[in-house]
Parts: sequence; structure tokens; C-alpha cells
Amino acid sequence: RDALARGARSVAIAAHLGRPGGSRADHLSLERLRLPIERAVGRPVRFVGDCTGEAAAAACAAPAQGSVLLLENLRFLPGEEAGPGTPA
Repeated sequence: RDALARGARSVAIAAHLGRPGGSRADHLSLERLRLPIERAVGRPVRFVGDCTGEAAAAACAAPAQGSVLLLENLRFLPGEEAGPGTPA
């Protein structure tokens, strides 16, 4: 909310939850956070079911003024949980 109030065109939220081992685990999807975030920021939040790839790139490339995007759990990416010193 603060970033938008200060003039940001939009906000994209990228986060991680749990340790699904680099594969999709529906119970760890960030989609369930969409409504609580909407209540917190006081505006609609668009959930994007991926955090990389065409859908995420398209959503982030030309967001509507004042929009809030919630990207899917970063931990669903293979290699995201690589050990220290190892590129994920």
C-alpha cells in the first residue's frame, strides 16, 4: 500500500513458503494469501500461477496503474533450494 501511495505504478509480490523440494505442492501455493493481501492493501490482487515463464513475464511487463500482483511460490522452482554457494 505504501509503495502505491508513493507513486509506484504497480507492486509485484514474490515470496516463498515452506520447503516443497522444488516441485509444486498445492498446500503451499501462495494463492491462499490473495484475499488477506487484498484486505491489507485495500485493492484487488491478481494471482499469477507461476513466478517465471510467459504468464509471469506478461503480467509483470505491462501492469495496470495501481495494480498488485502476487506471483506463485518461488520454492516451486527446481533448484530454488540449492545449498549455500550453489546457484539455484
